[in-house]
Amino acid sequence: MSILNLSLETGIIQTLSGKQFSLFEPRPEMVDIKDIAAGLANKGHFSGLTPSFFSIAQHSVMVCDEFAAFEPQVDPGLKLLALLHDAAEAYVGDMIKPLKVRIPQFAEIEENILKVICAKYGLDYSSLHLIKSTDLFIQEVEYNAFYRGGHIRYMNPEQAKHEFLDRFTMYYGQ
Repeated sequence: MSILNLSLETGIIQTLSGKQFSLFEPRPEMVDIKDIAAGLANKGHFSGLTPSFFSIAQHSVMVCDEFAAFEPQVDPGLKLLALLHDAAEAYVGDMIKPLKVRIPQFAEIEENILKVICAKYGLDYSSLHLIKSTDLFIQEVEYNAFYRGGHIRYMNPEQAKHEFLDRFTMYYGQ
């Protein structure tokens, strides 16, 4: 059996760190922050339909920074949760909202992966709703920059990965 067929059958993917990650039965020991950073840094936000490349990692950093600025006294764990709010997309990609709504199984798989990521880093998944308004605000900022003539600083994938890992270290300490 080829590696492609095995992956299709089992849902196990190879990560950059060399770990085997199960999309359907993820476990905390399968998660590596370097895989998440690389995956998000190399995937385009807004399905890649932006004037220049804009990664999910850069979006995540913006959400984290905005949340931290708005709530400076909040627990570092919530700031880390803001950074990792889209971390499952490192493994499954960024499905646009209209499709995600129509394909509930995808949303369920993504949610399970995010719960495992939260468990890995000691985060409270049920607190994710506290990040949502900041996420939506940043998406509006991005939308205005991309499609309404606003301005945004673009990072290349390597810059976005480093910024993402810097925030992770700041709030997790590894």
